[in-house]
Amino acid sequence: MTFDLASRHSLGDAFEERVAARSDAVALTLHRGAAAEPESVTYAELARRARLRASALAARLAPGKRVILALPTGIEFAEYYLGCLMAGLVCVPAPAPGGSARAAERITVIAADCEPELIVAAESDVAALVDGFAGAGSAATAIEAAAPAGRGETDGLPADRPRPHRGTLAVIQYSSGSTGTPRGVVLAHGTILDNVQAMHESGGIGPDDRFGSWLPLHHDMGLFAMLSAPLVFGAPLALMAPSDFVRRPVEWMRMLDRYRVTVTAAPDFAFDLCSRAIPDAAIEGLDLSELVFLLDGSEPINAATMAAFSARFARAGLGPDVIAPCYGMAECTAYVSAKPRGGQVTAMQADVAALSRAEGPELRPTAVGVGRALVGCGMPAGDAAIVDPATRRALAPGRIGEIWLRVPGIGLGYWGHPELSARTFDVRLEGADAEGAVRSGTSGWLRTGDLGALIDGQLYITGRLKEVLIVRGRNLFPQDLEQHARSAHKALAGFVGAAFSVPAPDERVVLVHEVNPTLRPAEFPGVTAAVADCLTVEFGVPVRNILLVRRGSIRRTTSGKIQRTAMRERFLAGEITALHTELEPALLRVGAP
Repeated sequence: MTFDLASRHSLGDAFEERVAARSDAVALTLHRGAAAEPESVTYAELARRARLRASALAARLAPGKRVILALPTGIEFAEYYLGCLMAGLVCVPAPAPGGSARAAERITVIAADCEPELIVAAESDVAALVDGFAGAGSAATAIEAAAPAGRGETDGLPADRPRPHRGTLAVIQYSSGSTGTPRGVVLAHGTILDNVQAMHESGGIGPDDRFGSWLPLHHDMGLFAMLSAPLVFGAPLALMAPSDFVRRPVEWMRMLDRYRVTVTAAPDFAFDLCSRAIPDAAIEGLDLSELVFLLDGSEPINAATMAAFSARFARAGLGPDVIAPCYGMAECTAYVSAKPRGGQVTAMQADVAALSRAEGPELRPTAVGVGRALVGCGMPAGDAAIVDPATRRALAPGRIGEIWLRVPGIGLGYWGHPELSARTFDVRLEGADAEGAVRSGTSGWLRTGDLGALIDGQLYITGRLKEVLIVRGRNLFPQDLEQHARSAHKALAGFVGAAFSVPAPDERVVLVHEVNPTLRPAEFPGVTAAVADCLTVEFGVPVRNILLVRRGSIRRTTSGKIQRTAMRERFLAGEITALHTELEPALLRVGAP
């Protein structure tokens, strides 16, 4: 079914149009597991509640004011989100604290940056947030508990209140902060609508699909690909809490089965967790045959993880081409590219020596089983260039460089950071192509900070520009080091690590890795020796600095990305508490607590 959002003035208009067409159809279902009844709401009822929210918010707040939504996954989040959009307010999604000090701290940081008029949270979180803001000197910010929308109807917004349009600010989406301090990406109504349209035209996702997701709603993939898209498509959506997935991964599979979901999404770690943690007995009886589009993104995609997941759940009817490697980022709303619906995954074994050259790295195929396995993330929904970040000149196909984009859904910049925005959202290629500028309607490009290559139009992601380790004239990608470390000893399998480099005075590689809690201290030296031998042989540079830490010690973003920069800073500050440490003498004074 074709679908066109080009003529829609705002997200609210697009949603109301679907309400008129599908008023009695189920819009949202909150899945609570086998032991509890789900909660569902129709499009008509969701619209009624959203209008009440919009009316109440408009009576208090002028258009353009910011509202932080720090609510858990649920129907109330959707009500407030739509209410903000209808009222011309700027929604700022944030994690629900739920007793987490880190989540509460993130809300404080976000509020200091965007200066909201109101923070809406669950009743159980309000007291802690009030105390936290008072301690941070921000007690003037209004913080209130979400209350039921109530019954009845509303006469709508005041007649003199400006109606949102495509250029009206809709959302400030804070990036996950995998390599630095989170920044708020400014997104207009038209920006989000254009990105949803790109998902439809490029990925083949649309109104005939049924969505299901456990992704956090304050994360870009959760908010836009898994909530906003189905709401403007008029498609049904089943939601479950992220914490429910982490505790019982099988509930994600059961949700997909129960609601006959056709489209879902998850970061790479979720596929690995399901493959390892769901027993065979729980897979029996599952029916995943309706699933046709399983987006795999948000962090480096591991070809082996994809293959293991597909093989494991084939017995439940999962098709061999269902998993769709994808690429996106908050700076582009959510979606940039994905393997097309029903298409084949494009994979290759890349020559490690060609990948790791400090000068002129290249994506070059080699014999199967010899190189690094990479998968294509589809063709970008717009213009993409691979650029030498030093010269700002476009590179030939197959060459590795920074990914620059001109695609539907690019944000307007970072909130309150005009200079950073200009350096990121409106950059120029040296010798830029006039044809591309005319085609996209602008001459500026978005610098993603990601490294990759284009081959036959397919985008391959190889790493992050800021995280590449340059050791002895070679480029080393931290995810490669981490992946091989996990394969070097079973005590690291299924756990996460962070690889980074530090000067001592020349660059030295450091690996901090979580370890199985059942491992005895006497076994620690054997683990580090096995890892050091494996990495040194595999990558041709000495890797002798290894710290084994408890599970949960590695910092990760809300989407599961490893915060290597943060771990490097903690190491340099001597703030990492290790179960076992192997450090070269030159680093003993650098990273010792």
